[in-house]
Amino acid sequence: MGRAGAFSANFDPDTLDEFRTFCASRGEKYTKVLEQLARIYLQSKGEVLAGASGMPVGESEATSTGQTSSAAKEDIYIRLDHLEEANEYVEQTLNSVIKRMNTLEKNHSSEK
Repeated sequence: MGRAGAFSANFDPDTLDEFRTFCASRGEKYTKVLEQLARIYLQSKGEVLAGASGMPVGESEATSTGQTSSAAKEDIYIRLDHLEEANEYVEQTLNSVIKRMNTLEKNHSSEK
């Protein structure tokens, strides 16, 4: 079993490579972008993709949802950037705490 929060999916390899490259060109981690897209999808109850090319859409979804405005997209990108920065800070802090704990445990065991 993988670590908690691990993600695995069967993407079209070309799509995944293009997505990774695009995210990297923006200085973003593609897994963090996917996580935020999943949150947005859940918050909108799937409406964010209603009418998107290649996505199946129910009749009520298609009529209740318009295209996302560029201002809304920009807001999403800003939020993604802030969340990714916050997540990186948390990861760095946790790594620091783990290193300190390991050092304390090593020092404690060597004193015995």
